[in-house]
Amino acid sequence: MTLSTAAGASAFRNQLLSVLSAEDVERLRPHLQPVTLVLGQVLHEAGEHIDHVYFPENGVVSLTADTMDNGMVEVGMTGREGIVGASVALNYDAIAIHRALVQIPGSAIRMRTAAFHEALEQSAAFRDRCLRYVQVIMVQASQTAACNARHELTERLARWLLMCRDRLESDEMPMTQEFLALMLGVRRTGVSLIANTLQSTGAIKQSRGRMTIVDREALETEACNCYRFIENSRRTIMGTTD
Repeated sequence: MTLSTAAGASAFRNQLLSVLSAEDVERLRPHLQPVTLVLGQVLHEAGEHIDHVYFPENGVVSLTADTMDNGMVEVGMTGREGIVGASVALNYDAIAIHRALVQIPGSAIRMRTAAFHEALEQSAAFRDRCLRYVQVIMVQASQTAACNARHELTERLARWLLMCRDRLESDEMPMTQEFLALMLGVRRTGVSLIANTLQSTGAIKQSRGRMTIVDREALETEACNCYRFIENSRRTIMGTTD
């Protein structure tokens, strides 16, 4: 199923697609396929060719790295602000370096890599937006690595929750402590202790399979400066205020 012929750029929630000209939308339309993102779904696996790119409309997708010792850790996340499989913009035959894993279910617009590469060649504006987002992912990955190495778990968890909330645009997030531990590369007991601490301050509220940000200002106080650096960099690179 492809996108409705009545849909213009304003019909997209994804920020890369929503700013396209009518001409670019018409060029892309036959190649755009709405899909559902299911919790835990792998959009591409490390070491495999990237056959499709995904423009999330809602939900959040994590890029996870394998530590080669039976461990996984998140190195980046993408929501409606970006594209999953962005490295294809640099290399048509790109091999995925990281696994793309749906951390919060939602929906996306899917596009075959061949059609995506052709669209980049045909539209300078579309190519510019996608290449800018590649830079965003690079900044996010490098700053996340620095954050994981230097900052305490409380700061890291607060940063992660804020970034996730910004992409989901909701204070309520379907999230288990087991999944948080996987994303942060720590033991579940550590996440449980810190989450309970944040809850005691009134910053968040936990319930089974769900976390809710109650006091964003308090959570920002707990977060390290990496949160502001990553988000300010994204806005600067993409030329956006949200």
